[in-house]
Amino acid sequence: MIWGGPVKTRVLWCALFLACWLTLVLAEPTRTFAIWNLAVQLAIFIPTACVPAWRTGWMSYVDFAWPCGLAAVGVQTFLFAEALTPLTLIAGAFYTLVGMRMSIWGLHLYKPGWLTAELPRYQYQRRRWERAGFRSERLSVQYEIMVQAMANASFLALPALLISTNSSPRLGAVEYAAIALGVMACGFESLADLQKRRFLGGYTTDSREICDVGLWRHSRHPNYFGQWVQWVALVTLAAPSTMDLHGRTPLPALLLLSLALLWVARMMYSTMVHYTGAVPAEYYSVRKRPAYAQYQATVNRFFPGPRSSEAPAPQP
Repeated sequence: MIWGGPVKTRVLWCALFLACWLTLVLAEPTRTFAIWNLAVQLAIFIPTACVPAWRTGWMSYVDFAWPCGLAAVGVQTFLFAEALTPLTLIAGAFYTLVGMRMSIWGLHLYKPGWLTAELPRYQYQRRRWERAGFRSERLSVQYEIMVQAMANASFLALPALLISTNSSPRLGAVEYAAIALGVMACGFESLADLQKRRFLGGYTTDSREICDVGLWRHSRHPNYFGQWVQWVALVTLAAPSTMDLHGRTPLPALLLLSLALLWVARMMYSTMVHYTGAVPAEYYSVRKRPAYAQYQATVNRFFPGPRSSEAPAPQP
């Protein structure tokens, strides 16, 4: 998924986000949470991303608004859950902690003199707009910001909204499996980040320009992979709660919510790989580091796996 596509694609994605949100509003168990969450997301995104982006032309401010919005979903889960059970507490904590961790870094964007240019992933986004024929960067920036706001109000909040309807004090086998997967994914991401920091911080005696130690020997973006698996775990965690809505929600709405829940994992994969993750990062890495092309040819881009002994063409 590339959110900054031609006009028809932009309209399509806006329609999908709106349809997901309307389905949540039409389903009585999630209605109040969905309405409040939309208001909260707009209250976060407009002053912290839309306004500064309009003044400066830089989209980078969304890197604070987006995770801050995720943390807000977590807080709302505590407030709107039908009961504070182990399940709802785990879901709320996931959103809150993940959002706070990323938004703390995002606060640097507002330090005077810290942000002197657009972040590389959003510089890359301008290349997409140029190829698509969009001439107004200012309007494109606002569109991209509001798309991320709508994502927080619909698909990305969907697991939390579904879990909030589950008042059972017990966890089932699927939920235990999802929790275990999420914990392992968090550990995987943390280990990848630690290995990268040590490499860049001089803790290694290897003088190569490319970090290919530890997990980075088997995936060019193991941290992104770990983040994605966390979302897969969250989707799995919400699956039993979705099934429990049978009888409380009209069947068409339940089917739409089930499909939307599956789409969350697909959407986050596309985000981690194409939208703000691997593809934009590698566009600049291969230009800054001559050895990166060989790294691309021998190491999987996203899913960890064995290194290639041959040198196939780099992934696009």
